[in-house]
Amino acid sequence: MSQSTLNQTLHHHYTESGEHIVTKDASIASIGTWLKKGWFDMANAPVESAFYGLVMTLSVMLVYFTFQNQPIMMFKIATFFVILSPFLATGLYAISCQLAKGERPDLIRSMFSWKRNATEFALFALALGIIVAIWARIVPLIAAIVKSNSLLIVDPSAGALGFLMSDAGQTFMLIFGVSASLVAAFVFTISVVTIPLLLRDSKIGVISAMVLSFQVVMENKKVMALWALTIAALVAVGIVTVGLAMVIVMPLLGYASWHAFNDLIEVDDNLEKLPL
Repeated sequence: MSQSTLNQTLHHHYTESGEHIVTKDASIASIGTWLKKGWFDMANAPVESAFYGLVMTLSVMLVYFTFQNQPIMMFKIATFFVILSPFLATGLYAISCQLAKGERPDLIRSMFSWKRNATEFALFALALGIIVAIWARIVPLIAAIVKSNSLLIVDPSAGALGFLMSDAGQTFMLIFGVSASLVAAFVFTISVVTIPLLLRDSKIGVISAMVLSFQVVMENKKVMALWALTIAALVAVGIVTVGLAMVIVMPLLGYASWHAFNDLIEVDDNLEKLPL
């Protein structure tokens, strides 16, 4: 059910448990606001932001230098990071929530914020894990279809650049890019507000949260599509720089995503919530 106001449209949703949740429409201009607020959060939690950013930077570097002569494996694991990114950003959501409450950011507490709703987080992690497992099976099939592995057998020293300049590599990347985009879009749709909602509302289950996330995306198709492209572009910058830019990109997107959630979903502060 939708309700129009002077400034925006409100949508009323009811979970299986009977909980009433209100979602709101956003504008394209909201994306700039989310990023701006995310930047302010970085400035107010520099140590915590640097920690999460460096973890992602080191992870990207580890993948690159470990698999630089195995491009297919490199691209497959890079997609894993994208799929799992909503779960990896949980600590950043917690930091942003602490700042919004006027609290001093607590790195240790943010790292274990998921434990206060462990069952639902575990179920969501399982859902993402299933998607990762399926994707892990799909990538080798794509490689087999285009025979991309033949280049690495002939010239393993060519690495990623040689792979991308080959006909087989370019064919692989075309099919891989389209397939990965579809998987990433699906994950974005079911997770864009799922983890923030699980952090804020102890009464909602993971299935209801994912369904609500899908509904929010459908209610804001243009804004969410542009937001997804913005995330993809910034993550691409982080990957292209061999992870160096992730020091900024990871915390910025994590904080901005929390503010996006708060603009899109109205959580009743009188509800029983989990402390962050």
